Amino acid sequence: MLRAVKRAVLLLLPLAACNGKVSREECTQMLDKYLDMTIAGELDPSQTLSDTEQRAAREMKKALKKSEPAFAKVQTQCEREVTRSEYRCAMKSETPEKWQACID
Repeated sequence: MLRAVKRAVLLLLPLAACNGKVSREECTQMLDKYLDMTIAGELDPSQTLSDTEQRAAREMKKALKKSEPAFAKVQTQCEREVTRSEYRCAMKSETPEKWQACID
């Protein structure tokens, strides 16, 4: 999954000149949104976990993915390359595929 984010961010090079860059906080929000959407798709709906347990499982998966070295690279690349219009589009996205389309 992080490879998909990294690949999507790498494709931004030709688009990086338009519409200003996003801040570190905006990149964090945007990448968190992507992780939330992809992790939601990974959870097994047949498991009988309470809402609190499901939330804890999602947060644990998110923390693990954020601790990977590739995530730090993606965060830095986002700060250098993602434009405001790409950020706005990604934040409105309802699926990981639509999110990626915003920055491809």
